[in-house]
Amino acid sequence: MWFEKLEENFFLKSLYKKVPNLENIRIEGIHIKEEGRKVTLHFDMPYYAENPPKKWGQLGYNSISLEVDIFDIHSLEIKTFSDTYRGNIEINKNDQDLIEITITGEVTATIKGDVGLIQSVNGYINGSLEKE
Repeated sequence: MWFEKLEENFFLKSLYKKVPNLENIRIEGIHIKEEGRKVTLHFDMPYYAENPPKKWGQLGYNSISLEVDIFDIHSLEIKTFSDTYRGNIEINKNDQDLIEITITGEVTATIKGDVGLIQSVNGYINGSLEKE
């Protein structure tokens, strides 16, 4: 599974019975940092957790966002076709033991780096979900 390729994945695993694939998700941003040595992906999980922290329920959260950092970037390619980003994210290790992230959809990207880690997992209220 994709999350097993990333460090600091324990909290994410505790939220779900089975962590979902990253399909047709909202991608908040792809940020290039530290002069290209680091890339941060910010995206929503496809659905809310089965085992959220009690505080999240009390606050009325209905969505989860993740920030994933990839360090020591070897290559990065990005193309966009829209001003909104929805797509699929695949996270694997390649033959050189590099983290390889492939994004397809309204934005396409390929990112290769030495290490990937889940920097943050946050609950929030997604107003567009409340209208459904």
